[in-house]
Amino acid sequence: MKKRNLLLGIVVIAAGVYYFTPSVNSIVKKIVNKYGSEVVGTEVNLEGFDFSLTKGEASVKELTIANPANYKKPYLFELKNVSVKVDLKSLTTDTIVIDNIEVNNPAITYEMISLTQNNIKEIQNNIETYSARSKAKETEEELSAAEEKSDGSGKKVVIKKLSVNDASLTAAAGGEEVSITLPTITMNNIGEDSQNKGTDIPQIIAKIMNRILTVASESVVSNKLNNLKSVAEENLNNMVGDVKDRVKNLGIFKK
Repeated sequence: MKKRNLLLGIVVIAAGVYYFTPSVNSIVKKIVNKYGSEVVGTEVNLEGFDFSLTKGEASVKELTIANPANYKKPYLFELKNVSVKVDLKSLTTDTIVIDNIEVNNPAITYEMISLTQNNIKEIQNNIETYSARSKAKETEEELSAAEEKSDGSGKKVVIKKLSVNDASLTAAAGGEEVSITLPTITMNNIGEDSQNKGTDIPQIIAKIMNRILTVASESVVSNKLNNLKSVAEENLNNMVGDVKDRVKNLGIFKK
């Protein structure tokens, strides 16, 4: 009898792992695509997500963030190599604890349409708008209990450590392209508060993306701005009156 019960228990656990894992993969993909798109204001597409319930480890197949309208490049952000380590005990609580996320070799495109318009700035403006709107609704219930249970979006998240390694950035303007490598980006205790209750998933996405895009923008300005000089100057020549004079006085294009 004991052997029979033990065998039955093993079968039940195995079945649970088999059915639960695909469900988690589907839920994560749905959440990232839906809330990621809302946060950045363009299409976010997660192609695949594989999660091992026994190891608490996950990997991302491919993730893309589309550029806003009027840009030539299709994507602002592309990545294919992400490893995730989850605290398995936290999966049964209201706050999922992710011990580590390691993003390797993402590709970022900084595309400049004019002196004052580029894709990174537009996406960051979208994130800022979303964050402000989200804070205004913090006291309201955005999802019913049934929705929270079915799609996992009611969960809070804490990420102990996130690192973005060897990110390549292509700065493009007027047919010119310049490639640079971003410094390693490290973020710790994302979403953690004094009570360790975590932060909702959209706000986590907003914080991470804003940090990555800020580093990307700063790297372009500090390292390769002169390579985009001709396009900016061309747009400057189209300006008139004191606007043009004021921009010149900034000294951006002085050697």
